[in-house]
Amino acid sequence: MRRTKKFAGIAVFAAVTALTLTACTGGGGSAGGGGEKATEDNKPEQLTVAAWMDFPPELLASFEEEYGIKIAVESFPDGASAQTVLRNGLSSGGAGLSDVHLIELDWWTEMMAAPDDWVELPEIPDRWVDWKVKQGSVDDVITGYGTDIGPLGIAFNQDMTSAAGVAADPELFGEFIGGDAATWESFLDAGREYVATSDNYFIDSLSSAFQAAINLLPAAFEDPESGDPYNLADNAEVKELFMTFADAADDGVSAGIPIGHADWGAGFQNQQWATVVTPAWMTGIIAENAAGIEGWRVSSTFPDGGGNWGGSFFSVPATGDNTGWAVKLADYLTSPEAAVQWFHTTGQFPSQVEAIENADISETENEFYGGLRLGQVYGDLAAAAGDSAAGGFRGENFAGIQSLVTDGISLVESGGATPEEAWESVVGDFEALGFDTAD
Repeated sequence: MRRTKKFAGIAVFAAVTALTLTACTGGGGSAGGGGEKATEDNKPEQLTVAAWMDFPPELLASFEEEYGIKIAVESFPDGASAQTVLRNGLSSGGAGLSDVHLIELDWWTEMMAAPDDWVELPEIPDRWVDWKVKQGSVDDVITGYGTDIGPLGIAFNQDMTSAAGVAADPELFGEFIGGDAATWESFLDAGREYVATSDNYFIDSLSSAFQAAINLLPAAFEDPESGDPYNLADNAEVKELFMTFADAADDGVSAGIPIGHADWGAGFQNQQWATVVTPAWMTGIIAENAAGIEGWRVSSTFPDGGGNWGGSFFSVPATGDNTGWAVKLADYLTSPEAAVQWFHTTGQFPSQVEAIENADISETENEFYGGLRLGQVYGDLAAAAGDSAAGGFRGENFAGIQSLVTDGISLVESGGATPEEAWESVVGDFEALGFDTAD
């Protein structure tokens, strides 16, 4: 879902903390019942919602006007901060938690390790794409109402690619990175070709691109049957993907400045790179950081057929004092009408079927991106991804392991290690955690 302008990546410390805690957390069980009903007798004066993105002002105002309840947003600078507060609250009996919490897909499974911590949410038939409902459920019990999804695209600056003599418009750029048969290898080879004829980098960060690629794997880090992590040293699929990206990093394709880095905004202003792997929710953030820089577009071509990065859910902690009204708020914030407002406020792409089909999304032209209809572009990208849009299996330790591995790509980008040395370092960090790994 929405990341703020200063979205920060998960630090190694946070990743190790998450891994350590989830290794000790018991799972199983079912969600904590349906909670109380919302009535006039139990109506609170205020509800709190914890999140890290900009809310459409009219959305909160309309809820307050309709129900007479003030909404206070507990705002975090980024998803990692919200994750830490939520983790600490769940481990201390709900202390300090808000009435409603926004939960990012990558750390959803960790937060749902004890389903009784969460209110069972009523089914709302046909609101969301089917796989979004499945993602937001534990043992077929809905515990999160879906907000956005993150179909993947490539934002590129056509003025920069044209100057380098490789692509002057979205169609030509798609052909440049491989066309209908585009793969990560063809995309990275295009990057090598670009830097050979340009004074700037092809991409902002290969660690970010690698994260997107990991999301396309059916089960990157953990066994779907047991939930146990795979032994990373023997994980040939992840190692092959890691080396593909690390080799490109070693070849100087990337600036090594991911979203959240202090220099990311300056990189756009200084035109340090020509492309960014861009899930739908990132389009608005790029527009803010690249304000005044012309030429940015989004390609309808994506490596390996496309996929999904991100997306979030609103969930209700079972320990709250106002669970009935909190459920009503979560419902309100994820209605198709709300999804259209989110799209225009932050650029996030809806998971609600009615909103996806809404002409106000599919036909709206985006001035920053040269008049492109981003809703249509990302709708087509989501359709092209098909079942891959649901992403692979994410167990309790997915986010932490992913952070460790992507840090290895960053190590190569910074010149701190060769690809082989970086992989050995990542494996060593993983083994130090002492997991009982899957057979």
